[in-house]
Amino acid sequence: MSEYFFARENVDIACYVFPDEHIDTVPGYSFTYPTAPVPLVIQYDSEVGCSVPDIFEMPAFSIRKSIFNTIDLQAIAGTNWVDIDLVHNGHHEFVMLQVTNQIKAIDRVNSNIKRYRKDDDGDEMMSGIRQLRIDPKVLAEVELAQRLIFIDPAWYKQVFFHKSVVEQLTKLKLTGVEFIPAEGYSDFGG
Repeated sequence: MSEYFFARENVDIACYVFPDEHIDTVPGYSFTYPTAPVPLVIQYDSEVGCSVPDIFEMPAFSIRKSIFNTIDLQAIAGTNWVDIDLVHNGHHEFVMLQVTNQIKAIDRVNSNIKRYRKDDDGDEMMSGIRQLRIDPKVLAEVELAQRLIFIDPAWYKQVFFHKSVVEQLTKLKLTGVEFIPAEGYSDFGG
């Protein structure tokens, strides 16, 4: 089994968005602490007939609060979970993941990356990953408890989930996403 995985939606899911007045309330890569659940709505009326999954990936990884409360994800380093009021054929309680835990886990030498840029100040950006390779030396330097869920600072497209987190979720047979191995991942499928 691979050590790290990405979540990928595997059923027809409506496109959810924050209403304009809440557009910046739940950024994916910094923590916020709203005092009430933040509304999330369907973007297109044509999607009202879609069923509500247990987990969805966009705009950020979200899970039904009733399920979240039964598993051990609340205290993972570098993560925060915000209460969401999903308005879709009624109101549904979810929690949405925010991640500030950054690890340069993508092997910059052995991955096949279409676009890579490193600025003079050291900031990196990559896109068009043809084949992702994880740098085991970088991960070995970080305690497991500090790398259960993280992002690579050069590539915000995917959240890395450790296999122990994935095992907790997959044993529940939840609807909405599947977890695919990070090692060998391609933006272009296949």
